[in-house]
Amino acid sequence: MQLRPLAVLAAALACGPPPAPKDTSPVPADSRPQPAPKDTSPVPPDTAPPGSPARELPIRTGAAVPTGPQVVTHAGVGSPLSDADGAERAAAAGGDVLASGGSALDAAIAAAVVLEDDPRYNAGTGANIRLDGRTIQLDASLMTDDGRFAAVAAIERVRNPIRAARLVLDSPHVLLVGEGATRFAHKLGLPDEVPRSPQAEAKYAARMKRLREVIETPGTQEPDWRIYWNYPGEMPPDMVAWRYGGDTVGAVARTADHRFAAALSTGGTSVTLYGRVGDVPIYGAGLFAGPAGAVACTGHGEEIIRQALARTVYQALAAGTSAREAVAQAAAAFDPRWDVGLIAVDRDGWGVAATQPMAHGHVP
Repeated sequence: MQLRPLAVLAAALACGPPPAPKDTSPVPADSRPQPAPKDTSPVPPDTAPPGSPARELPIRTGAAVPTGPQVVTHAGVGSPLSDADGAERAAAAGGDVLASGGSALDAAIAAAVVLEDDPRYNAGTGANIRLDGRTIQLDASLMTDDGRFAAVAAIERVRNPIRAARLVLDSPHVLLVGEGATRFAHKLGLPDEVPRSPQAEAKYAARMKRLREVIETPGTQEPDWRIYWNYPGEMPPDMVAWRYGGDTVGAVARTADHRFAAALSTGGTSVTLYGRVGDVPIYGAGLFAGPAGAVACTGHGEEIIRQALARTVYQALAAGTSAREAVAQAAAAFDPRWDVGLIAVDRDGWGVAATQPMAHGHVP
């Protein structure tokens, strides 16, 4: 998930938050988000705090489905709608698990694995390569409606971090990080493999070129990340990166008898210090599940953490707000400097909302 530049943060502490700078550098054609069809349905007037105008939501959908199993997936806020076929396949995989009598947790994990194995998305095989051109660090988490939560953060050399999070669920701990998480996953049978793909390498090269151009522009506000270098190795001679990274993939599931679970996985962003952790493995931030439903988020990780966003949306579900309205309200009220996307299921239906195009899928 996205990391707010440290220099911008320092400026915010000194004189208040500045507007987020626009990145006008070209994006490779195959990664440019496709225009989203407008959803003209009105956002209720109470979807934003008093004095805060509601944001326009290019993605705002959902339906009432009070009976039967459900799975909803997302491929990250900003993911092209043309890539929604992978999110639909992931939802179908989760739906197959439910149809065969599997649990909501098994369904959410099955959907997340499909998304991790699709190199178009920033998770697993498509995870972003860090500033040093070598490091790939992954986060993943899951939660069930009986309050069980497990996560891994900054894990390396694991193709499917959501499977590592599932192993943590049966361990004495809730969260494992870094090398300890990696050793744990390998000890319990997950293969030792670097989830690197040609697609991720191409994205890294294009974005390195873009940031070089940005940094060399007179008067740029982009911080010189070489100042903060903390990777275990020498800095590449042409070390540059892009302004914003890719994002999270996620799934939420409901069984026919109204049991819920959620799963998230991410490859993070290249513009980050070594060891940075976003909202995905933080309890109540990226995802939440309980007897009233399940929620999964994607977007600016630091702001999602500050708002405990998934738990906040879940509380709206528990108070009787529908999944469709709860995610739309949260997205419309999110800090306008940053983008966010949410998916949710409840006892009566499902909802998807995002401030940018976002590939997503659902079953039924």
